[in-house]
Amino acid sequence: MSMDYMNYMLYNNMYNYMNGILRQSQILSDTYGTYSGRCNCSQVQGASFADVYQNKAQKYNIEESMDAIFEEAADLYDVPLQLLKAMGKAESGFDAAAVSPAGAQGVMQLMPATAEALGVSDPFDARSNIMGGAKYISDLLKKYDGDMELALAAYNAGSGNVKKYGGVPPFRETQNYIRRIKEYMGTDLTTGKTVVTQTGGQTEDVQVQGLNSSVYSAFNTEMATYLVELMKLQMQSRMLTTTQSLFSGFGSGDLW
Repeated sequence: MSMDYMNYMLYNNMYNYMNGILRQSQILSDTYGTYSGRCNCSQVQGASFADVYQNKAQKYNIEESMDAIFEEAADLYDVPLQLLKAMGKAESGFDAAAVSPAGAQGVMQLMPATAEALGVSDPFDARSNIMGGAKYISDLLKKYDGDMELALAAYNAGSGNVKKYGGVPPFRETQNYIRRIKEYMGTDLTTGKTVVTQTGGQTEDVQVQGLNSSVYSAFNTEMATYLVELMKLQMQSRMLTTTQSLFSGFGSGDLW
């Protein structure tokens, strides 16, 4: 049995098990809500473990993968993942706290006025910033009929300059920016970072777009905290148990 297959079995079993734990928690949540009157938890019936955990991770400031945020943003706004990651690399080196001399902020280096127009109230929140940048470049790609160079030029130098020069402006910074992004797109980009993201205010519309909003709001504070902590403990326990069961019964030669 190959190690890849064993990893697949491990994570598949863990995922299925956590879905079962979620169902049990939802039953408990319904009972809790019935007696307390504080939780309309029936709304989350049918939601997956991934949906609930992702939304609760955002709400309770649990770290999440920046790579996963890029993937979600690329899918949500129909932007090539490699393009979006290359922009994050070129703009800030994936630094959520970056500020340029011109005042651009965050991973995707959004100017304050641009961030406000995109509904991003906290440009230093990595999730909101990446989602805002993805929406911005998506709009530009549509505006320029999918012409990536023009869209990137407008992102860097402004649509006014693209119109003024009838194409990519003759600015060395803009031309180097486009060149770097093309080079980055040819590499296997991984941020390798986890970030704490927040919700609330105008950023919430960007963050939960495309997700089941009823899942986001259904659990009250007590039950959501209980659920996340239960998932952590059960995942650790199940990981150990599943690993032991997978390896039991195999001789050393069976793994190769």
